[in-house]
Amino acid sequence: MITGRAGRRCEVCGQGEDRDARRWLEAHERWDYDQRRQVQSLRRLVCLCTDCHTVTHMGHAQITGKSAQAVAHLRHVTGMSQAEAEEHIDVAFEVWSLRSQVPWTLDLSILTDAGVTLRPPPDAAERVHEANRQLG
Repeated sequence: MITGRAGRRCEVCGQGEDRDARRWLEAHERWDYDQRRQVQSLRRLVCLCTDCHTVTHMGHAQITGKSAQAVAHLRHVTGMSQAEAEEHIDVAFEVWSLRSQVPWTLDLSILTDAGVTLRPPPDAAERVHEANRQLG
């Protein structure tokens, strides 16, 4: 549904899937944060190519050794200088750090209202185990 709505193109850079280049089309979530109520609400799912999705998860890119590639793609798509890209990433990490201090309540009604059945997310120990498994 998400890729179809996006015309089988990345909603940021416009690239399509290219299996030879190991570029896929992936779903990425857009959130709204209500600080007062401490509610994190899923607002939209967007179609991103692997390269743009990597940029949106720069911490993961750093852990997996893909940060240089991600920064290069960010600069290519936005026209930012190296300094502007680094400042943008620093600000994003500051926002992430502040938001990570809040015990958010998730609002996934955009999914449940569409008839999607949800299962509880894994606890912290399970997430760490899965992250370690993926890193090999």
